[in-house]
Amino acid sequence: MTFSEAAGDSGLSLPATTRDGWQAMRDRVVHRPNLAACPPAGSPVGPDDLRIRYHATMRTVQTPALKKAVAAARRLWLASSPRSEGPMHLAIDGPGETGMTTVLRQIGRIFEGILRDQLPPSSKRIPVIHINTPLAPGSKLDMSIPFAEFLGHKHTKDPESGQRSTDMTGPICHVMKTCGTRLVLVDGIDRLENSELKTAFDYFGYLAAECNVSFVYCGPGSREIVNEARRGKRPVTPGGGSGGVPTLAVNPVPYSSDDYELFHEVVKTFDEDLCLHQHTPGDLLKLAAHLHRRTGGYMKPLSYLVCQTAQEAIETGIEKITGELLDSQLVGIFDEDPLASF
Repeated sequence: MTFSEAAGDSGLSLPATTRDGWQAMRDRVVHRPNLAACPPAGSPVGPDDLRIRYHATMRTVQTPALKKAVAAARRLWLASSPRSEGPMHLAIDGPGETGMTTVLRQIGRIFEGILRDQLPPSSKRIPVIHINTPLAPGSKLDMSIPFAEFLGHKHTKDPESGQRSTDMTGPICHVMKTCGTRLVLVDGIDRLENSELKTAFDYFGYLAAECNVSFVYCGPGSREIVNEARRGKRPVTPGGGSGGVPTLAVNPVPYSSDDYELFHEVVKTFDEDLCLHQHTPGDLLKLAAHLHRRTGGYMKPLSYLVCQTAQEAIETGIEKITGELLDSQLVGIFDEDPLASF
């Protein structure tokens, strides 16, 4: 059995901000290979080796924020019917590299799953649109481009000059209305400059009202960015103020002598998912303090650190994760510059 089902490699190679890429990511299911059926330790390993490819991705670990994403998606679904107050919106906020994008996409996946359970099947339905905030949203036309990209609309006249065509808002709204779009995921909202806030959020507000869609905004400081957007400025003190858009906080997972259960739960999932010949259940959990020192409880470096160490364990024939092997990786936090010895 392959490490992933329900999505081909061609779909997985596309960004999730395209419709085909989103569908491939949404339907991707990761399976731990059958270790007994894999070549023995020390066998030649190529880049297409099943266990190498599996440890390059592995399954998504359920963090506290991801568990909250389930409830958030349900609330958005229940609030997505027409209301006189307009649709509900949400912000996903926290420090960088804590896994906010994963939480954002998990909300979209769960939302679509609920919709599939509630409505008859339809190949024409596009319930979720996923975009990245454009770098220079200086006009309505610029803001329409990432939506057009997701939907596969052509939006350039001259591929060489890159001259853009007319504003794509009309075709975008038509598709969103006729194909049942209910949710828009916006990643990288923190990339907006202060001068761009009003243009961007006026556009998002128009689509929300015109097409009755909820928006989920993601990025460091997103709560205050969204709350201050209509005034066209970012707050001087991040985190200040009260009320405003509902916010799902994504923070590093803590670890200390009296606060270790959450981090142990995360590490235990990685531990159970490892597919190494010399790995004994619980081995990785014994390295929890080491893992937290190297990553600070930030999910992105933690995931990369475990995955890359597991790959090296296979390539070298060690077939288990050790502290020394963890420290040979170039991801995570170092007391000294890892390149200083080169």
